[in-house]
Amino acid sequence: MLAIRNVNYFDSETQKIKKNFNILIKDGKIEKIVREDTVLPESCETVDGRGKFLIPGLMNLHSHPQRRHLSRADNSGPFRFGASAVENLPDTWRLAYAIKNVWTEMLLEGVTTVRAVGSKNFLNIELRDIFKADIIRGPRIIAAGPIISTTGGHATVGLNGAMEADGVDGVRKAVRMVLKQDADWIKLCVTGGLAGIHKGEHPSMVQFTYDEVAAAVDEAHRKNRKVMVHCMASEAAKMAIRAGVDCIEHGNLLSDEVIELMKEKNITFVPTMSGIYKVYKREHDAGNEKVADLLKAVVFPQKDVVRKAVQAGLLIGAGTDTLGNIIDEIKMLADCGLTNVQALGTATIDAAKILDMDSEIGSIRTGKVADLALLNANPLKDLDGLKDISKVILKGKIFDPGLIEIWK
Repeated sequence: MLAIRNVNYFDSETQKIKKNFNILIKDGKIEKIVREDTVLPESCETVDGRGKFLIPGLMNLHSHPQRRHLSRADNSGPFRFGASAVENLPDTWRLAYAIKNVWTEMLLEGVTTVRAVGSKNFLNIELRDIFKADIIRGPRIIAAGPIISTTGGHATVGLNGAMEADGVDGVRKAVRMVLKQDADWIKLCVTGGLAGIHKGEHPSMVQFTYDEVAAAVDEAHRKNRKVMVHCMASEAAKMAIRAGVDCIEHGNLLSDEVIELMKEKNITFVPTMSGIYKVYKREHDAGNEKVADLLKAVVFPQKDVVRKAVQAGLLIGAGTDTLGNIIDEIKMLADCGLTNVQALGTATIDAAKILDMDSEIGSIRTGKVADLALLNANPLKDLDGLKDISKVILKGKIFDPGLIEIWK
């Protein structure tokens, strides 16, 4: 049994800090939450939480673990070249990168759950299963398998990381193939994106038909799996929502009409603001002004879109894509009108709701999985407090950052 003693913990369901409690953890779950003067079992391993703040482990709902290391400052070249280089490596190398990256780029940020939203050859499913089996310790992976795109669509040129499918029958077969490998979600690219903008691709381009998307949704929902769509523009979003998708990713150019439709249909939203901005910044800093100017028209309007989504009361989740950072993402969402408490919720309880896992994770409650981050500062007063991590607890066990030395 592990006990975190005399700690202030964030109750993300009541949205308050509760002071001076003992959190008792057994068999990977929170067994008891008791007052600080409660006598603890003698056999307890204890962590002194006095003056510290305990929050649920953070969730990153949009990431590509195999190329997360590209977010670091020393990788300053154009994103498209670095990402393409990684995606075209042998699977063994990409798996090694993925394991390294979730340690050095995620767990040390307090991220204990990752929705891995696309990797060719089912690598993110393999990563999920390796961590599930405790062969190597790592965060919970919610795996989408490969991205499904049209022939020549987003993530098929350069990145070469998507499964191509065309026509209703072709899309049905692709979804069935991904579900056969036990993917947790299905991901479709219904518009172009930023990575291909230098080759004439544009986020406003619609890349699936209504019938194709509806077929994908039908197949996924038959197996009780949800569908997320890479979608940056309004026409594609309207089509996808009518077809029954569950979550919009990115959404840079969404209209007021689409936001209202998302609210009406209970469609969730993962904007990935920090990652999208950094794609622009990488191109700008690398001197690629033509590409950077093209990106401005897509990147800069996103803040207004997210602000309107906040005002509409959409359920929003924090995600970083490749280049973003989860703490930057939470802060950017706060800049769009969320309170600090609500912004933290995008990476905790609201993220868990998007995953339909709020009965298991996302808040500090008796019976829930003990995925936790112990902070030295109160994040509700200043979200930069999320950077000051004392310990990360993964499934009830302390993650030792000293082990990161093996990767250096």
